[in-house]
Amino acid sequence: MPHLLISGGSRGIGKACVKLFSGNGYKVSSFSRTGVPDDAIDGVSYFACDVRDPDSATRTVQEAVEMNGPVDVLISNAGIAQSGLAQDMKYEDYRNIMDTNFGGLFNLSGAVIPLMVRQGSGVILAVSSMWGQTGASCEALYSASKGAVDSYIKALAKELGPSGIRVNAVSPGVVNTDMMSGYDDDAKQVLCGDTPLGRLGTPEEIAEALFFLQSDKASFITGQIIGVNGGYLI
Repeated sequence: MPHLLISGGSRGIGKACVKLFSGNGYKVSSFSRTGVPDDAIDGVSYFACDVRDPDSATRTVQEAVEMNGPVDVLISNAGIAQSGLAQDMKYEDYRNIMDTNFGGLFNLSGAVIPLMVRQGSGVILAVSSMWGQTGASCEALYSASKGAVDSYIKALAKELGPSGIRVNAVSPGVVNTDMMSGYDDDAKQVLCGDTPLGRLGTPEEIAEALFFLQSDKASFITGQIIGVNGGYLI
């Protein structure tokens, strides 16, 4: 059974991934700050981990490997957003957003890359955002963090390809997750109107894209930022 390690697996896109992969016979190690959620899925291994902290990330990866074996797929999904004027953002905001959204990818990748290089195979995936590609007003820090994710993914793909490791990202558009809780119905309708398909995406649709990218059907795809945004960036 292949082993998936995913951060931010307790809600939203991460939760949809946990359900999809575990339902398809994968051993799943789910990382989150809270550990085991109230609606835990049978057979899934849940770990409390703060991906911002390299020691916590490395230690928890080691625990997951001891429990479930070598990591075949890493999905760096944990992320946070904060809206507001750039001039009002504080250094603490910068550190929290960058350390979570990009630092989580950096820390988890650093822990699993040596393992994947030794086994000569593996897939690293990140959940990015279309705002990392185009930028968003009043979400400058979030956009910057996701832009860093995209650049890192491309660089890792070049570096790790010779070792048999593929590296890609999915770049969601407006998806109906907890991150949308700060938007009222009128704002959501505007976003739907800006999306050619005329609706919000679902966590399950993003999970399906990630499942494809880690599969053998995507065996010649690496270094790509795959937009799943309903046409928003056309």
